[in-house]
Amino acid sequence: MKLSRNLLKESLYLIWMGFLPLISSSVLGYFALSNPEFFQNLSFWDQVIFWIAAVFIMGLALSPTTFFALFTGYVFGFQGILPLIIAYSFASLLGYFLAKKLKGEAIIALLRAKFPLDHFLENVKANSFSWVFLTRLSPVFPFAITNALMAFLGVHVKQFFLAGTLGMLPRTLLALWTGMQAKTIQGLYQNPASAQWQDFASLFLLIFSGFGMFWLGKNKAK
Repeated sequence: MKLSRNLLKESLYLIWMGFLPLISSSVLGYFALSNPEFFQNLSFWDQVIFWIAAVFIMGLALSPTTFFALFTGYVFGFQGILPLIIAYSFASLLGYFLAKKLKGEAIIALLRAKFPLDHFLENVKANSFSWVFLTRLSPVFPFAITNALMAFLGVHVKQFFLAGTLGMLPRTLLALWTGMQAKTIQGLYQNPASAQWQDFASLFLLIFSGFGMFWLGKNKAK
């Protein structure tokens, strides 16, 4: 009975982390990007409060990090790079420790019962820095889901934080630059990655991370 309750809680948490950002970003984003002057005219301490709030917005999956990077580039330009990196790094820790509270034991037990995961789980723990870095690098792994899964899989917090911060840099800077190039709110919403080189950069990140994870998995089999 306890296992079933835990499985339900952990499953609902993953659903929250996966789907809420897609819904909330449309609502939050329209207001934010339609009123850039409001954010550009914030005082120093108002900006501090804004970036602290950003930690909770991204860490609690109220907005995807990619969208937040687009917003930062559109509103703040290059000045937003450092606070954005700091904010998403602490947001990842928030998501990690929330998932640690849930433990994820029921979900891992269910997956182990369905699939032969023992070798894979050992491999993730043995190569946790590489796995975290590659999943963060890939455009297809949602930020909040990755936070939860890495916590569930028992990745050490230091490895998670360092590898995650480094892995998020390329895709975050790419999204931030895209936001900087947008001339209007309509342009950002209708075609957020219009430049061809940005499409190739995203594809490169996807292929590189995919081959990296394949290589790690292959070594695990040996």
